[in-house]
Amino acid sequence: MKKRFLILSLTALFALPSYAELTVKDTVTTNYMRNQGYSTALINATQKSVAQANGEAYTEPVEKEYYNQPVVKAVRRFFMYLDPSYDDHSFMNGHDIHTAPSYEDL
Repeated sequence: MKKRFLILSLTALFALPSYAELTVKDTVTTNYMRNQGYSTALINATQKSVAQANGEAYTEPVEKEYYNQPVVKAVRRFFMYLDPSYDDHSFMNGHDIHTAPSYEDL
């Protein structure tokens, strides 16, 4: 009985590392998060924070095609001037934060 328990415990000990096949990099991919049932807003926020942590520029797919046209940029800036709550796709503040006060704060 002791030999069987020893063989069973050694088998379980060697089988445990096979369950640890996912890394953190795998769990933040878009396909994995979509398959786990996360919302698209959370997936976009996660991808943006991962890109920000890695120092990469992250733009949403709709920004690459449509919002980079000069006429569209000018119209959007005008509407943002009129309505400050207009969505400017700057979620999570993708700008540099300066801790010292300067004339740009005015």
